[in-house]
Amino acid sequence: MKITPTVAGSRPASTSSGTQRAAKASVVSSSAAPATADEVTQAGLQAAQQSLNDARSEVDYDKVAQMQAALSAGTLSVDPDQLAGDMLNFFRQ
Repeated sequence: MKITPTVAGSRPASTSSGTQRAAKASVVSSSAAPATADEVTQAGLQAAQQSLNDARSEVDYDKVAQMQAALSAGTLSVDPDQLAGDMLNFFRQ
C-alpha cells in the first residue's frame, strides 16, 4: 500500500477506480447543489476505508505478530541512521 500526502481538506487519492466511483457517487446528489464539506469528508473517509480494506490482503500478519512481540519484550533494536536512510529512499521513489 502506498501512502501519498494530501492537502488539508482534500480527499485522499485512491488507486481503485471502483472506490473513486463510490466516493463520487456519494458526493453527487440528484440536484445540482454543490457538495457540502460533510459530504466530501464522508466520501473521503469511505474511499480511505475501502483502500484499507483492499490492502488487508497485502499485510504479512506473521511479521506483524513478530514485531509486536519484539516491541513488547524490548528486544527490538533500531539503527536510527539506517531508518532515516530507508525513509528518505522510500519517499524519493
